[in-house]
Amino acid sequence: MAAAGLGLVFVDMDARRDSGPNPDVDLAVSPEWKRTGYKFFPFAAWQAGAWWVLRFNFGFPEHDMYTLFVDGQVTVDVTGAERSELPLVASVGALDRFPEALPVLDGDTALNVVSQVAAYADYGSEHNDPCLFCSLGADGLTPQELA
Repeated sequence: MAAAGLGLVFVDMDARRDSGPNPDVDLAVSPEWKRTGYKFFPFAAWQAGAWWVLRFNFGFPEHDMYTLFVDGQVTVDVTGAERSELPLVASVGALDRFPEALPVLDGDTALNVVSQVAAYADYGSEHNDPCLFCSLGADGLTPQELA
């Protein structure tokens, strides 16, 4: 389900292959994102008692730029826009401009958080249906290369 013009595509939870509940996503929050040090899951935030992790979708622009996981469960695809009326979308949009300015999670925390979603590094893999055109057979724990 798309939120027209808002940079969000909510994941169809009925299409999921597992039976976990859909975590709520508060679109009115602006998470304090931190860098993880991982290529496929570069940002995470502790928000409302849960870890929010962004997967960078290497198939962009065919897919939204990021997929948000909350406590290990997929919730929404999002392409950020700094001027969005939705704080969540605006916060994601700001990540593209100044990621080096963000604090970095400590190594143990980053490993623990990213390990929850590492198996889903390829777009669609969280549904056991990775994109045929952009899947890399990626290791979600691949370190991010420093520029």
